[in-house]
Amino acid sequence: MILHRDADWLVVDKPTGLATHGGHGGELGAVEWLALHLAEEAFVVSRLDAGTSGVLWLARTRGASARAQQVHEAGLARKTYVFLSAVDARAGGLPPAWTRDDPLDGKPARTEFRQDPEPAPGGLARYSAVIARGRHHQVRRHAALSGVPVLGDDVYGGDPAGRVYLHCAEVAWPGVDAPVRADLPPSFALAGGAPDLVRDEALCRDRRGTWPVAVADCWRAVHRGEIAGLDAAVDVYGPWLRAVCWDASLAEEDAVARLAPLLELVGVGQAVRGAVVRGHRQNPHQESLPGFTRALGEPPPASLAVTEHGLRYGVDLAGAPHPGLFLDQRDARRRVALAARGRRVANLFAFTCSFSVAALAHGAEVAFSVDTARGCLRDGAANLALNGLEVGGRGKFIQEDARRWLARQERARRGKGAAWRPLDLVVCDPPVFSSVKDGGRFSVSREWEALATGVASLLAPGGLVLFANNHRGGDHVRYRDALRDRFATVEDLRPPLDFPLLPGQPRDMRAFWCRAAD
Repeated sequence: MILHRDADWLVVDKPTGLATHGGHGGELGAVEWLALHLAEEAFVVSRLDAGTSGVLWLARTRGASARAQQVHEAGLARKTYVFLSAVDARAGGLPPAWTRDDPLDGKPARTEFRQDPEPAPGGLARYSAVIARGRHHQVRRHAALSGVPVLGDDVYGGDPAGRVYLHCAEVAWPGVDAPVRADLPPSFALAGGAPDLVRDEALCRDRRGTWPVAVADCWRAVHRGEIAGLDAAVDVYGPWLRAVCWDASLAEEDAVARLAPLLELVGVGQAVRGAVVRGHRQNPHQESLPGFTRALGEPPPASLAVTEHGLRYGVDLAGAPHPGLFLDQRDARRRVALAARGRRVANLFAFTCSFSVAALAHGAEVAFSVDTARGCLRDGAANLALNGLEVGGRGKFIQEDARRWLARQERARRGKGAAWRPLDLVVCDPPVFSSVKDGGRFSVSREWEALATGVASLLAPGGLVLFANNHRGGDHVRYRDALRDRFATVEDLRPPLDFPLLPGQPRDMRAFWCRAAD
């Protein structure tokens, strides 16, 4: 993902779907992602649209950022884009190479176009476009004015497609010896000329690039809704794949047969040893779940350790309903880790305690892991041991309903007065539904406001909370606004880039980063 780094410049290969800069506090653009996950401070000197992939040039210092502005004003950089179009320029009488210099937004702009003499797959045409500096949507607008709109660019007349087929392939920058190049994304070799499954899987690769791999050996390769006509997801856990199929109309053999070609595509270029296919038929908290589990290739071990940000977590890919590590909380775990030093942390509905591991590894004073399931806490203790965090007693395990634990802490707060120590950082990630030991039922929709009230009362001034849930299709605004009523600030966090928010699909995961008043 990092194409070039020196004292002044950081150059990355940006995937499609990732903005250069986040539009709000909870959204990670490329700049925020680099800061959160790689501790790379970078300054925007030129932008790529969210849909455009390829070479993104960033400055590492404010001084370099100021020099970049001078480079742009003098026209000293040379940026080469590649794009696909459903229109052949020759059919409109254009020569193989031409220039557009139409002003854009009242400012001068010049784009040099050239058509590749060889047709792209599926009868598409491929073009290069060279600019010295970029006006707003310059290549896209000049391409449309030329009669060859970019494939997938619905703003400027391009034919519908799974992405905007525009890629910054090369940037030549003064003072940098050689041009910096980014290979074409996988879907460019397939657009319009491949079966739907092959095309859709290539688009999955386009949306991720190698960014998740830069920090973990476990990530979501295919999110639910990314493959047309197949209600499934595929995750990578080291050398094993794990697929889940939610299509209740498919019998076990049919589901495995449908998923096998997708697993083969995902495994290309990876040292995959085997895969596990699971079928879900009901809410996983209901009894007598009529699902299935099928191992393909080499069966995974009963306990496999995967790595994220240098920390190890145990997962069980075949034996348990869930492997034990929520991949969609990668960004949130990193936030918690970076905020944890010296803080008293409570991890409610702790499951296998991955947030506790992240907090303790980054210097939390103590982490209380609260869950009703003894087995989950046992797995959490094993995760602490995997990372050498079991010594010193900073990790506390409490087998108790989180609601009762909160009520007990509230009574202690009232009873001890000034002697009571508040919490500095809380993680509250409850299940959507669950059975409670006394025979009752837990529903996150019903309990959300009470949980928010209980957590808020125990926080120190300026304390932090991560609230999250996986209520697919739940009322996102209601969940968010309940927190805004109780905390000074609430950031609505966007899911990680390998869990894209897809048009027409319900939201699988939501997370909110909250701060108490000082």
